[in-house]
Amino acid sequence: MESIHYEIVDRPAALQAALACLKGRRCLALDLEMENQRHHYGLHVALIQISTAEHHNFIFDPLAGLDFAPLNAIFNNPQIELIVHDADFDRRTCRQVYGLNLNNVFDTKIAAQLCGYRQFGLGSLLQDLLNIQTDKKFQKIDWLKRPLPREALDYAARDTASLHALKEILARQLTELGRLDWAQEEFKRAELLEPVPDLTPPHHRIKQSALLTSRQLAILGSLNRLRDEVARSVNRPVHFIIRNDLLVRMAIQPPATIQDLRQIKSLHPALYREHIAQSFLEAIRRGQAAPEEIHPHRMKRPRLKPGYEQRLKAMQAWRALTAAPYGLEPYLMLSTDVLQWAARHAGEPMPPDVAAQIRTWQRKIIWERFERQFLGAGTPPASAHT
Repeated sequence: MESIHYEIVDRPAALQAALACLKGRRCLALDLEMENQRHHYGLHVALIQISTAEHHNFIFDPLAGLDFAPLNAIFNNPQIELIVHDADFDRRTCRQVYGLNLNNVFDTKIAAQLCGYRQFGLGSLLQDLLNIQTDKKFQKIDWLKRPLPREALDYAARDTASLHALKEILARQLTELGRLDWAQEEFKRAELLEPVPDLTPPHHRIKQSALLTSRQLAILGSLNRLRDEVARSVNRPVHFIIRNDLLVRMAIQPPATIQDLRQIKSLHPALYREHIAQSFLEAIRRGQAAPEEIHPHRMKRPRLKPGYEQRLKAMQAWRALTAAPYGLEPYLMLSTDVLQWAARHAGEPMPPDVAAQIRTWQRKIIWERFERQFLGAGTPPASAHT
């Protein structure tokens, strides 16, 4: 594999030189290497890679203690196109960690999906379209470790260095297919989409938690909060402290003494320490005294209209047949949320929030046929078409 040249930005002079090089560019490739509960507690940005179309590649080190605020002007500048692969998590991370939005993004994952690629991971696309092989082992390394090995830095730089060529190929294919405007609409929707906070309590998301009694669920919640505190204090992912299956088992059969706790294997060593073990038992007692909880999956759901399953299956089959000539995955033609609403509310007017999920390009090529076949009089309100 060809060697790749890049600059590490971890000193004030290197930062000034990088910013001077990036100034005035109209297209930049961007990637983030992150740590998210794999080796350490919480979410961290470990590296920021930026490449120009002229093969200037930079790796910014957020751990170097430099002021990277000038990068915000790049990320927020609508005149600068950012090429990102699978921008969703990068966008959410930038909002959470830096409080900024990624604007004017060309997402190579979305572009590849709309070109009809079934294997649209970055590694697969680089291999198939540019004959560049990447080593997947670097997806699992500790990016917060310093110093990073040279081969890891090569891998990080190569991702963004390759994105310009990848974008050109995909943009050309989209144009030839007449789908460039489809992709541009998807890019803009992703940019404007406001993140919806997940208000589900963390312990309700644990597998098998819906099977617990109301009391056991309250105990699980108390244990989960303590696990999070311990994980933060020792800077380890929560599953390093106690695996989810063990946490559920303890909610069902809570240890009564420190000796009972120390009989349980596969716990993080910190839990065997006297004061943390005592805190663990106190968390169990708090859960036993707390109000009982009902898991959302055990609540009674509204009854569906007769024939819902049959209608949904018919819609899904129609969607698959309609997608086939385009060479696209069926879910790209119409979202499952739209199909489920239509199957639940046969003959009813579609509310604006559901109708807003239907893209302009979808309306042009398939919506009229879907509406005629499945909705009858239940058409979206006029405001949804604007």
